[in-house]
Amino acid sequence: MLYADGIHDDTLSLQAMLDARGIVTVDKPGTYLITKTLIIHSNTRFILSPGAKLLAAPMSRCALLENEHFAGGGRDENIEIVGGIWDGNCDEMGLDAFYESEHRLDDPFDPKLFKGKLIRFARIDRLILSRMTVRNPVSYGIQIADARGFVVRDIFFDYNWHFGCTDGVHINGPSYDGVIENLAGTTNDDMIGMTTYDEPHAEVTLGPIERISIRNVSAVNGYSSIRLLSGENFPMRDIHIDGIYGTYRHHAVIISNHNGRPGKVWFDNLLIENVYATKSNTPLTPECHTRWEQYADTDAYIAFGRDAICGNVTVRNLCRNQEHSTQSALFSFHATSRIDRLLLDNIHQTVAEGVTAPIWLMKEGAVIKTLIERDSITETVEK
Repeated sequence: MLYADGIHDDTLSLQAMLDARGIVTVDKPGTYLITKTLIIHSNTRFILSPGAKLLAAPMSRCALLENEHFAGGGRDENIEIVGGIWDGNCDEMGLDAFYESEHRLDDPFDPKLFKGKLIRFARIDRLILSRMTVRNPVSYGIQIADARGFVVRDIFFDYNWHFGCTDGVHINGPSYDGVIENLAGTTNDDMIGMTTYDEPHAEVTLGPIERISIRNVSAVNGYSSIRLLSGENFPMRDIHIDGIYGTYRHHAVIISNHNGRPGKVWFDNLLIENVYATKSNTPLTPECHTRWEQYADTDAYIAFGRDAICGNVTVRNLCRNQEHSTQSALFSFHATSRIDRLLLDNIHQTVAEGVTAPIWLMKEGAVIKTLIERDSITETVEK
């Protein structure tokens, strides 16, 4: 029996439906209380009414959903999730946001360790997530690792920003042949993070990330739109980013190595186009997690960060419209960044009268072997 009243536990009834596999439908609006992680199996399509909310019970400290072989022992295939409101209820988990951020690197990954990942998949072929609202996780909203052939589309993020490290969609290598499109709302970390490795508590798997298409990402006063991280000798290549909109406090795109991870860092065949976002200067309110905000105004719009070792990179059709002065450069290059070939095409910045915003920051030591500009970078002053 499903109660859908937000008071009685619906976990066992929902799990019994999922264990039957096939097409599983929850069409009754209401709040379904979850006290233990739901497990979804191969060859299952889970369809939820737009008014159906899965709510993590207070102090449950569990993911809302994961696939059967998330922790290993095999692989899953052909899983689809459609609809629903997925609520991590972060304020009712008995966790201190500042303590969590201070100690997020302490623990190695364990599938039984709760670090706030709301919906998570690993070791899976052919995964589709669509038309979902993801709300108030302690950490990542959606985590996907070791995936082949995945689609994440039409996702709305509704975060209260009380915790940090709250990515929207977080992809761990090895992952191949994915589409991520039509993401909106706001997270208190990267809307999309893709990394060939991860921080200790989240490193489900590690490996290359290849052939990923990202389209139409929008936020209002977001943290950053897209973060690409390579390291541990695993490449990230053939990545197409098309369409970034809205306002961001930190980056539109950052390409980097995080926390000084060892091993070769390699990005190749990156295409970034149609970026029409703006640097935000709206500070977070006191109830939000603000630990990393001191760097916001100096973080570049497009940043090649620490050890960003790149082959072929193309950036085209990019415009930043700045109505306030900022220290954030349109492009920045860390002293340890290296790019074999950088093509810039139709790059423009518009600033209000009296506003200053740097275009180019190349630190001593950075190397761009071949720079090709089609239409030089331009700036317009609006009066």
